[in-house]
Amino acid sequence: MERRRLSHLLAAALLLGAAAVLVFALRPAVAEAPPAPPPPAAPAPPAVAEKAPPDLNAMADEVVRDVETQRGWKFKEPVKRQLVTSQEARVWMQKEIERQVPAAKILTSQAFLRTVGLVPPDCDLKKTFLDILEGQIGGYYDTTTRTLSMVKPEGGRRMPDLIERTMLAHELTHALDDQYVDLAKLTDEHIDRSEDQDLVAGSVIEGSATSLMTAYVVQLQMSGRFDMGELQAYAQEEMARDRVFEEAPRYFSSLLATYMCGMQFLAKGSLLGAMLAPDNKAVGQNLLAAVKDMPRSTEQILHPAKYWDAAARDEPVVLKDEAAVKILSRPGRWVVHADTVGEILMAILTTPKDRKLDPMAMAMASSWTNPAATGWGGDRFFLLASGPSAKAAGKDLKNLQGVWFTFWDTPADCDEFVQAYPQSPSTGPRAVFRLGNQGAVVCFGFDEAERAAFQSQIEKSPPPTLRGGKPWSPWSL
Repeated sequence: MERRRLSHLLAAALLLGAAAVLVFALRPAVAEAPPAPPPPAAPAPPAVAEKAPPDLNAMADEVVRDVETQRGWKFKEPVKRQLVTSQEARVWMQKEIERQVPAAKILTSQAFLRTVGLVPPDCDLKKTFLDILEGQIGGYYDTTTRTLSMVKPEGGRRMPDLIERTMLAHELTHALDDQYVDLAKLTDEHIDRSEDQDLVAGSVIEGSATSLMTAYVVQLQMSGRFDMGELQAYAQEEMARDRVFEEAPRYFSSLLATYMCGMQFLAKGSLLGAMLAPDNKAVGQNLLAAVKDMPRSTEQILHPAKYWDAAARDEPVVLKDEAAVKILSRPGRWVVHADTVGEILMAILTTPKDRKLDPMAMAMASSWTNPAATGWGGDRFFLLASGPSAKAAGKDLKNLQGVWFTFWDTPADCDEFVQAYPQSPSTGPRAVFRLGNQGAVVCFGFDEAERAAFQSQIEKSPPPTLRGGKPWSPWSL
């Protein structure tokens, strides 16, 4: 089932996270600072005058050298740069979606997300994503053309110098990583596997750029060269723009998780140490190691010791798709999509609906999980549709049903999920039953007789599962 993900195709390219992460980092300072007196009124500019777009080349040349010093790597070739309008950026974004995400694939992913409860039943995945990004684009690095594009501010308004330098550092880190890692190949190999693997790949890519960016902005602030009052005023303005994440379905907040959790993962859990280190060389070496042996789950991203510590390495339970598809398929009913939710999205699903996002806490990986999601061992979701053939069923998406296998490290972990998940919003009838003492299965859209027959069949002959390449059973304890 080849597919590209709408969200992380763009999250890996857009400067969205650089600005958002920086504003989150500034919030404590902004909250503690006394309000500045209003500046004296300036005469209005002539209506016909428009400030010329800034020439960022000189600044970019300086930041290139700073990034090389921070990472300890040299650019193998100059990075192509261009200045674009916000309209040109939106056109590029739209074309990228149309080129890399066929409409049919968007619809099956959307149906899966609606069924499991990650987005509301009326959520248009593509439109919502574009609406969120429309006011957030500051620039992007295109891995296809290997070009850095900076968006000219509308009305000619410049951002504070520190912000411009910081965002340049973020995107230039992508460009530098691309010359050593080949980001396009990395995403092609890893980003198509599941929602969970999308977040893994996005975390490795964005964690590298966010780590260097964060350390860089700390050094810029400590240099005393920049007007912190201007920076605080900018952060206050951006807070209103960040509310788009608070108002959108919480699924879309996972865009920010890749930046924050990825940074902590590549710091091997020592986030403060990475921020205050004299350079970013250790993170670069960790990036190279992670790319050679990619993390297998967002559990490993959230809990770095479960990846970096060989003795504590926690491999996910992997269900054999072929066996599950054979069990689930019936005449006229087909599996049209398979996916893995993973710990980050599992936490979003099991967080009470009325709990607000806390931007002050989002910089810590611990804020992206909860007790009902920790202890995740693995999961696999299968979306079913009716039709005369698998192709027709995947196109029409009629009479949708879903089956979600979840596996847990301990019976207590499984209990916490079984108690928490039914409290989350549902798009239709669903039922949860235990599979052994470390597994739980959720059925979506089944009537009671069909659910009972399916449960009996699965309990007698569940699809095989592996952990670390060895057979695993939910009855193992």
